[in-house]
This record gives sequence, C-alpha cells and structure tokens, in this order.
Amino acid sequence: MYSKVFSAGITGLEAHIIQVEADASNGLPVFCMVGFLASAVKEARERVRISLQNTGYRFPAKRITVSLSPADLRKDGSGFDLPIAVSLLAAFGQIPHNKLERILIAGELSLDGKVDGIHGALAMAMLAKQEGFDTFVLPKKNAAEAALVEELEVIGVDTLEEVIQWLQGKKEIPRVQIDYKKMESQNQCSTLDFQEIYGQENAKRALEIAVSGGHNVLMVGAPGTGKTMLAKRIPGIMPRLTREESLELTKIYSVAGMLSEEMPIITQRPFRAPHHTITPTALAGGGSRPIPGEITLAHQGVLFLDELPEFSRGTLEILRQPMEERAISISRLGNAYRYPSEMMVVAAMNPCRCGLYPNLRRCRCTTAQIQHYLAKLSEPLLDRMDIGVEMESTEQLMTKKSGESSETIRRRIEKTRHIQRIRYHKEGIQTNSELQGRLLTKYCYLGKSEEVFWKELVLQNAMSLRGAQRMLRVARTIADMEECDDIKEDHLLQASLYKIINKKYWGGV
Repeated sequence: MYSKVFSAGITGLEAHIIQVEADASNGLPVFCMVGFLASAVKEARERVRISLQNTGYRFPAKRITVSLSPADLRKDGSGFDLPIAVSLLAAFGQIPHNKLERILIAGELSLDGKVDGIHGALAMAMLAKQEGFDTFVLPKKNAAEAALVEELEVIGVDTLEEVIQWLQGKKEIPRVQIDYKKMESQNQCSTLDFQEIYGQENAKRALEIAVSGGHNVLMVGAPGTGKTMLAKRIPGIMPRLTREESLELTKIYSVAGMLSEEMPIITQRPFRAPHHTITPTALAGGGSRPIPGEITLAHQGVLFLDELPEFSRGTLEILRQPMEERAISISRLGNAYRYPSEMMVVAAMNPCRCGLYPNLRRCRCTTAQIQHYLAKLSEPLLDRMDIGVEMESTEQLMTKKSGESSETIRRRIEKTRHIQRIRYHKEGIQTNSELQGRLLTKYCYLGKSEEVFWKELVLQNAMSLRGAQRMLRVARTIADMEECDDIKEDHLLQASLYKIINKKYWGGV
C-alpha cells in the first residue's frame, strides 16, 4: 500500500516542503530509503524500525521503500524520523490516509519511541502557514516557538504512540498557545546600565551617535579604561525589537539550535562577543551542514570584537563583505546560502602590545613593535569603521562621576531612529548607515559652503572615498539627533573628529 506524509527540511535559514512517501508491496523483505539522503537521514531507517517495534508495531514481511522528494534536494538532519514512521504506519494500514492531507510533521525519534527536539521549527511553521497547511505536528520541546506563527494549529507531542493515537482519533491533544506580549515584557530589560560607568563622556557620546544611525565603532585605549564595559551596555540603549525583528532573530537562533524550551523567543538585541581565536568558519557560518555564524547571530544587535588586532588577518577580512552589504554569502556543497548581518560592529583594542602608547614614559614597546601591532588591521577594514574614539586615561577617570542612565539615552536614540524611519519609509532602509548611491546623494545633500568644507575635511584627514561617504552618514545622524533637516558645517566637523584617530595611529585611512 502507498502513503504520503508532508514534512520540511532546512537549507540555510529557509525551510522546504519534503514529501515522505512509503510503499509496502509484495516481494523479498527489505527496507530501503532513497532521495539524496545525508548520513543522518540514512540512519533514520534503524531508528524508525526499532522505535516502531518498541512502541508495539511490527514490520510486515514486505518490500518497503521510503522516498524523500524532491530528489535533487539534499536531505539532512534527524527531523524526518517522525514523518517516516507515520508514513510507514499509513502504508501498513494503521493510520487513515485522509488524516494526513493538510498536516506537516517533523521530529526525531529515540529508540524507545520518544520524540526529541529538532532545529528550525519556527522556519518550518512559517512555511506550513505559507503553503496552506492547517496543522503542524512536532516535538513538544519546539512547540512554543512554532506557536509564534498565528493562524496555525501547533500540536506538541512527546511520544510516537501519542501521535498515532491522535491521528487515529483515540486521543485529543490541545493546540499550543503562547502569550507573546507576556514573554516580551519579562525578558526585554537589560541589567547593565550606562550609569554604572564613570567618565568616558566622549566615548558615551560616540556610542549614542553610533546606535542612533547604526554605525560601526572602534574604541582605542589602555587596558582597564572601560572599553568592554561600554560595549556590553550597548544593547541596553538600542531600540526595542519589533515583533517582526524578534521573529526573524528567533528563526535564526532556531536553525542554529540555540533556543531553549523555557525561552522559545528572542526578545533582546543580541550581543555576540567571540574570542579572538575564533575560526573564519565559526565567524562567517557554514560547515558541512551550513549553520549561521557569529556574524549572523549578531543580526539586529552587536558584534563585539575585543582585542581586535589579536584576531587572525583572515578572520577579520571576512567582515568586509557583511559590513558593506549587511549580508554574508556562503557556498557549500554546490549550494549558495545568504545570511543576514544587519549588525553594529563594535571593536576595541589597545594602541600597542603593552597598551600604554602614546604615553611614551610608560610604554615599553619600540616604534617597530607599535607599527607591527597596528599594521595587523588592514586599511579596508579600518575604512569601514565609521566612528573611532580614543578612551580617557585611568588618571582622568579618577575624579569623574557617573552619567545618564541607559533608559534616558535609549529614549533619545528611539526619537532619532523614528526620524529616520519616517524619512526612509519608501526606500526600503531604516538607518543612515544603510545609505548608498543615489540615496546618499539625495538624503545627505550639502549646500555650497558645506560641500567645500566637507572636501577640505576629507583632504585634511587623508580619507578615501569610502571613508568620506561614511563620515557624511555620521554627519547625517548628528543632524538628526539635533532634529535638523540639513547637514551643517558643525555636523561635518563633529563627524570628522571621529576619523582623527585613524590619522593619529595609522596615518589616515
């Protein structure tokens, strides 16, 4: 007898409908599976067979074939175990075929018949709704994240027997529902506050400008001056996630297998701080089974790179594409994957190996050592850092007091972001940092005197064309913070001051 069950597979960040077909016919007893299967799916044959036996169902002495289509799409992961088992039971006559028409099924089986968790449940649920399915059956561990998709009946199950009884009409399983607003209110507040940091007013101002316009930041200063403390508090001053942004982030973390049953939704801006020993693959994503890397996990949030020169040159150069295009493209096994990376890159570094330059009385490094240390960063990478800020020394911080709270700063930033959303609502962008080409010319228009002044600043600071354009975007953000429609000379001057650090340490970029 023939049967068909619908399931879903994950490729990159997207889900695809997979048809799981089973046929039990007369012939020599054999159980084979076809359909461009990865090793994890091929192993499903034994997991499903033993799981069915331990649940109380026996394989008939027939020729059994299971096919996963489309045949040209590679199937990976263990989420096909449950639909294979259900399809087999339907082929054996244990489950009515009409019950399977508008149901999507996914889940891994253990040998005792329990249904274990899978990756990418939210992406599958979104696909199920898009393709017109009424119900999504999946492990109870992943049911809450799938229930974020409205107008889709989500059924969470613990065992194979529970699924079979529900399909046979012998057991009722209530649909899973969650309170999104309650979860959002409980998990959106950051415990780290800018008020806890003494001094560093220039750095705080630079970070407020950076968050207001979505710009990248480089902090340079001696050890112990608060670079890491400031960076960790950036998510607390960023605008709160919208529901759409929250679902997009949750989808990414679901595919990466980084959601918990207790907290199935991402409600806070991510803050990713990989160690400087990270490999290029871990930063960019990929692998034999492509998964998102740190760049994508920082989407809509902050990617913090502490001790920037200690990262390998090859790892740092990977950042150039996502910082410019706000997405990263990866090719693996003949397929191309495009992961989003709309992040703020915040980097911190010492000015030399000992960290005390330019204090020549205390710095222990030679001129050659300082130049070698700074040369670890390429000019194209430095060019993509919109704002550079030099930290105050420890001596300067001893007499300073705490400043504004994160909540106060965040309210100002949200006001500035609102101005940008209104301005760009027809352009498909949200922040000044995304301005490119004709949009840069249109929204960063300069008067005659301002244009002359801008060109003088570019020449004085030995900027490249890219650096000059990035300075213009920062000036646009400063003007927005002052609720000024036009970019003035003072805005350009302030923006140029955040490029002086390049000239001081690297001779201009």
